[in-house]
Amino acid sequence: MNLLRNEKKYGEEDPPEQVPFHVSHAIIYGGSIIVPDERSSSHIYAHGCYGCFLNERVERINHRLLPEVQEGDEIVKRLKDAEGTWKDRRPIHERLYLSPEEAAFLSIDVNVLIVSENKKELSLDELWLRLKDLGGPSFLKRYVLYRYLRNNGWCVRSGLPYGCEYLIYQGSPISHHAAAGVKMETQMDGHTLIGFNRELTNMKKALIIVTPLVPEGLDTSNYKSADSVELSMSTSVTMFVERKMNDIKKKEIEEFKRNLKRKADE
Repeated sequence: MNLLRNEKKYGEEDPPEQVPFHVSHAIIYGGSIIVPDERSSSHIYAHGCYGCFLNERVERINHRLLPEVQEGDEIVKRLKDAEGTWKDRRPIHERLYLSPEEAAFLSIDVNVLIVSENKKELSLDELWLRLKDLGGPSFLKRYVLYRYLRNNGWCVRSGLPYGCEYLIYQGSPISHHAAAGVKMETQMDGHTLIGFNRELTNMKKALIIVTPLVPEGLDTSNYKSADSVELSMSTSVTMFVERKMNDIKKKEIEEFKRNLKRKADE
């Protein structure tokens, strides 16, 4: 995974640390995991980009892209008016929605999230069973994969737009483009592999294929069962990774030639 491309967005600053440091509260309501407090929602999202806001609105105007336009020009005024109108459509109270994997990671691994249901605080074992119900049959595998990626410093977001489990970022989606799409498969046929590889290559992303290895007969009623699951991981060498390898080889050859010339001059 050292060959993955980390492309930073123009004009964006690096985010703060990837882990929230304040303890927050969430509730399970209607099958969703919600952080009802607006300040806690902002804190969790700002430190690691966990969860998502419904009806989320993002500022699309980057004045650094308009260097020839002065602040008092009419075009800037129209842009700011449009930006204000767009912001006014945001809901008054922002609520952060977490996936079962995100809630498990923040509660079990980071210990910064307390989850309640029907006004009753859930223990870790109770939360685990509830998240298994919400996450479905593949929850254990997805959680183990999510935890592995987070613990290795990646910012992890949903990969649904690309047909995979996760997209990973070196930084955050605000400051960087995704480096790779992570697909969880026990068996992938050639046509599917080529399709995923081509799609992600066109978007300058690598394809990482992960196979979770769950021991037969494993008791998954306890959150500690995740420690028994292993991951087999392989990275598809996409076109931009090949170019990266060619660049490395080219630099090595040039360095070798310079060393030969230096020795000849001596």
